[in-house]
Amino acid sequence: MNSKKLVVFGFGARGRIYADFANKYPELFTLVAIIENNPERIEDAKKDYKDVPVFSDYHDFLAKHVHADVVAVCTQDADHKEHAIAMMEAGYNLLLEKPIANNEEDCLKIYESSIKNNRRVIVCHVLRYSPFYSTIKRIIDEGKIGEVVSIQASENVGYYHQAHSFVRGPWKNSKESSPMILAKCCHDMDIIRWLIGEKCKSVNSYGSLLYFNKEHAPVGSSEYCSDCKYKDCIYNAQHLYLETDAKNFVGYFTNGEINDSNVLKCLRHSDYDRCVFKSDNDVVDHEVTIMNFANGKTASHTMSAFSKDIYRDIKIYATKAQLIGLMEDNHIEIKYFGGENEIVDVDISKANVGGHNGSDYFMMNSLFKTLNGEIAPGVTYLDVSLDSHLICFAAEKSRTNNGMTVFIGE
Repeated sequence: MNSKKLVVFGFGARGRIYADFANKYPELFTLVAIIENNPERIEDAKKDYKDVPVFSDYHDFLAKHVHADVVAVCTQDADHKEHAIAMMEAGYNLLLEKPIANNEEDCLKIYESSIKNNRRVIVCHVLRYSPFYSTIKRIIDEGKIGEVVSIQASENVGYYHQAHSFVRGPWKNSKESSPMILAKCCHDMDIIRWLIGEKCKSVNSYGSLLYFNKEHAPVGSSEYCSDCKYKDCIYNAQHLYLETDAKNFVGYFTNGEINDSNVLKCLRHSDYDRCVFKSDNDVVDHEVTIMNFANGKTASHTMSAFSKDIYRDIKIYATKAQLIGLMEDNHIEIKYFGGENEIVDVDISKANVGGHNGSDYFMMNSLFKTLNGEIAPGVTYLDVSLDSHLICFAAEKSRTNNGMTVFIGE
C-alpha cells in the first residue's frame, strides 16, 4: 500500500499531532501542505517542516490544486462549516476534528455537502480507536457478554481542568464556543452510540452551573487571583499553574520561555488569573444525560467538574455478564454470571504518538487502511458521527427546558 498524501489545515495542538505522525511514519502518510493563518504558528511550521509548503490563506491552497488523499481540518470549531465544505467542494476527503460544528444547522450542512460532493468524512472521535474502548467493542462484537442492555458512563473532568478550560478558558461560554455536552462529552456520546450500535430515539438531561458563579465567591475576594487575599483557595491560579497538573496548560497564556517567573508574569490579570467565581462562564459544571435507544436499550452519562483526577469509567450491563472499565488505568473486568471474573489485557505498547491513551496513533492507522480500501477498526463516517452530535444538541435542549423529553429526528 502506498503512502497517502496528507494536508494539515490548522497547525494547532491537534494539527501538530497529525503532522508529527506523518513525519514519524512516512510509509503511511506524506505531509504535502500546511494551512495556517497565525503568524507564530506559520513560523513554527516552516521551521519544523522545511520542505512542506505553508499557506496562510486556504484560498491560495485551493488555487494551487495540491493533490492530496485527505485534509485534516483542525481549525476552530466555529470555522468548521466554511472550511470543511470548501475542502469537500474542491474534491478532498476529510479527517474532521470534533465537534463537527457548534450547532445542529452547521452539522447538517456539512453532512449534506459530504453527500452532494461524494466525499468521505471521518470525525476525530479518537477515543473509539483507543486500545481501551476498541477492546470493549471487540468483546461486545464477539458476544462474550451477550447482548448489551444498558450502559452507564461518566466523564470526570477534574477540578483544575474545569477551572482552566471551562471557567477561564476557550470553552467557558456556550455562546462563544458550544455547550459543555458538545465541547467535552461528544466523545462519550459517540462511544455510547458506537457500543450500543443503534440510533438514539430520545434524551432527557439535567444539569446546571451550580458552583462556579458569583454566589459562591468568598467575601472580599478580588477579580483576579494575583490580587486576592485568599491565597489558599483551591482555585488560586498561581497555585494551579505552578504546582498542579494544570501546569500542562500554561501554553495557553505564556509567551516565550516556560519558567515560573515568566508564567507568573504572563498569567497576571489574564483571563486565566480571573476568579473562578467572577468569570463570564456559563457552561454547566455537572450534567446527567439519559438516553433511550431504538430497540429499548438505555444509557446514562454523568459529566462532573468535581473530581480530583481526570478519568472516564464505564459499566456495561449485558445478558451474560457485566463489564466494568476505567480508561486511564486501561482496566477492563468482565463479571460473568455464574462464572469466574476475567481481567482483560489492554495492549498499549504501540501507542507512541499523540494522546488519549493511544487513540491518535490507532486512529491514523485506521485512516490509512480505509483510504486504501480496507475495512479498518473503529472507522465510521459522518452519518454515524452526526448521531452523537444530535444526542448532544437534544441533551442541551432538554437541560435548558427542565429535563423535558426531546425526541431526535422529530
